Amino acid sequence: MSGMSDNLSGVLESLKAIKGVHGAALIEKFGLIKGSALPGWVDPEAVAAMVTLILKASQRATKELEQGKFNNAIIESENGKILFTEIKGNVLCIITTVDAKLGIINLKLDAASKTIAAQI
Repeated sequence: MSGMSDNLSGVLESLKAIKGVHGAALIEKFGLIKGSALPGWVDPEAVAAMVTLILKASQRATKELEQGKFNNAIIESENGKILFTEIKGNVLCIITTVDAKLGIINLKLDAASKTIAAQI
């Protein structure tokens, strides 16, 4: 288990190292934090609670609108973006600056998602 935890920490830290990324976290579907690389000003427990609510709302919306299974979402705000992607019932969340390059982040996010999926 420690090996998986170390690998997960490495993946999250590599996402955080991308220019424009404040941090990343992997949240389990019931709101438990599996791992995080978040800045000090972000409360991981609050992130977990919000991510869980957003995941449930997104899953319901895609189901109600007959759009199939929820895969990912991006919330754009005045000061940044929040990206969510589902990985085997967990949610990988990335918090970015407003000028973060989504193309690069999405490439790294896809690779990180595959790595995490292979571990859980």
